[in-house]
Amino acid sequence: MGKKFDSMAGKFLRKTKRHFYRCLILVIIVGLLFFVGFKSAKQVKNSPLWYFKKINLALIGEESVSIFSLEGSDSRLLEFSFQEKADLPRGFGEYELGKVYRLGELEKRGGQLTLETFQNSLNIPVMGYFYQDGLNAENFTSPAYFKKIVNQSIKKRVKTNLRLTDLLVLYFRGKKLSPVLFKKYQYKDGPDDFFKDEQVRREALAVEILNGTQHPGLAQKAAVFWENLGGRVIRVADYSEQLTKSLLVVSGRSSKSYSYKIIKNFFKSDCRELSEGESRADMTLILGEDYWKTMTEKW
Repeated sequence: MGKKFDSMAGKFLRKTKRHFYRCLILVIIVGLLFFVGFKSAKQVKNSPLWYFKKINLALIGEESVSIFSLEGSDSRLLEFSFQEKADLPRGFGEYELGKVYRLGELEKRGGQLTLETFQNSLNIPVMGYFYQDGLNAENFTSPAYFKKIVNQSIKKRVKTNLRLTDLLVLYFRGKKLSPVLFKKYQYKDGPDDFFKDEQVRREALAVEILNGTQHPGLAQKAAVFWENLGGRVIRVADYSEQLTKSLLVVSGRSSKSYSYKIIKNFFKSDCRELSEGESRADMTLILGEDYWKTMTEKW
């Protein structure tokens, strides 16, 4: 009787241990899934494409250059002539826009050179790029074509500088785009407000832009860029000191604004806050040598 009892007790203990280990493994798996999910959600929210109301993206093909813009359910395409000339950054001089990507690829930086050309040479705010030989603006007749590009990028069939989390944000934002509201323009005939962000326009913060270098015209160039985004520039001038790194000085509650996030993202500046009323400008962008180098420093 005692042996039988011991045998039953042993079986019970073994079953209890197996059950305990299974529960422990389940708890670990659930914990990992929760951690990964929380981390992924945090990465998505940290993506600039999560909080940008208006997103402009370069679409580059072997014989096509265009910019796709989306805001809410609206979307637009701006098509450039392949022979459109631009004065390239990095000391490359004047070049046809359609050949910029291939020029940059000689240094394995085709996408970077294209984005810098749009931002620094043409004063156009662009957040990312997609490249595939077969990409052609002529095939772009509805937002569905953009969704296809994003899907192919997720599968790594289209080159892009965007991270997976950025692409997932675009995937879900692409679902909201209306085919009825889609419009297509040529660069020379495009509307003046093509790149203007409605949220930036509504906030209408007073921005002054100062040149903290010895290179003339830098603040004027940055002012045109910010105005193209829909921003309001109240003053352009030289700064009293020379800065190595660009600095964004923010007054009062402007540090909580949407415009603050946008200007900080594009100019990659250090930031400093002032008390309310210390400056007549809501934000002061002081450009340093780092900004100049993105336009002139050779690879």
